[in-house]
Amino acid sequence: MDISSEQVYEALAAKGVANIHHANSVITACQFLRTGSLMSRGTVDRNGLFQTKQASDDIDKKYGIWFDVFADSVDIHDRAKWANKYGPVTFVLDIKLIEEASTGRVWVTKLNPTKWEGKSREECWFSSAEDLKAYFVKGCFDQMIVFRHCGGILPFKDYLKEIILDNPKIKTEEDEVDYYSMAFGALRLSMTEGRIDVPLHKRVCPPECSCVADYQGDRVRTREMYLPKI
Repeated sequence: MDISSEQVYEALAAKGVANIHHANSVITACQFLRTGSLMSRGTVDRNGLFQTKQASDDIDKKYGIWFDVFADSVDIHDRAKWANKYGPVTFVLDIKLIEEASTGRVWVTKLNPTKWEGKSREECWFSSAEDLKAYFVKGCFDQMIVFRHCGGILPFKDYLKEIILDNPKIKTEEDEVDYYSMAFGALRLSMTEGRIDVPLHKRVCPPECSCVADYQGDRVRTREMYLPKI
């Protein structure tokens, strides 16, 4: 498990990973933009900030990864053609963030923590640079990049390349305000407050993507992902 950040960077770059991705809800993404940092779910909770509850929260606490920051080797929404369960806002970051991470360690999971029950440490995590080079697969959803022991805060200003925002094609029931437009404005304001200037794009999906149906099929969850309160 004790693989240097430089070795993680080299192994992933050799597999064709140019960017890493982090998805979250609109309000949490706004908090990240204002501070210029990704924050672990434990850090957001400890600071009394709002975040949408995730089914994996208790598992993260159980395995001691509640204060770690997670990222993926691909844009899950784009690859899977469905709405990312972690949120409609995707941060696209240069992979060099891994190589130049100034605090903690960068680990890579072999399995999603939801599958760790009864598994050995070696079955859950890549254990060496050689192991990573041999068996890491770009786009495998189980294999997540984890910034460990970083105090739950990962500055990203120098590495953020763009932000992608999903359009659920839903309006508020109260005043018919478009979710996408409201979220776009909130993100733009937070970028201004955090002095961040990168492209903010509307996600363009192929016809076979189910994200709009996913969002419209669970409007309570979608409201949580797009609005500060329900």
